[in-house]
Amino acid sequence: MKIDPALSPEQVAALSREILLCQRLLRKLWADDSRRDVFARRRSCYRILYAIPLEVPVPIDWEPAPHPQTSR
Repeated sequence: MKIDPALSPEQVAALSREILLCQRLLRKLWADDSRRDVFARRRSCYRILYAIPLEVPVPIDWEPAPHPQTSR
């Protein structure tokens, strides 16, 4: 997949930082509803970064960071 060429380098960097922040949060959050919110935010960032329409199934591995209870 290619990054959307309509995005500026600053926008790409901001989206990348947001995705990494979501990954870090998923490693720390325990509550399922909070994790669901972070998943949705991360999914939205990926869709914007790669210009994926909502109707299209996303061919990205959405494997989450491990849940804090099971990561150890």
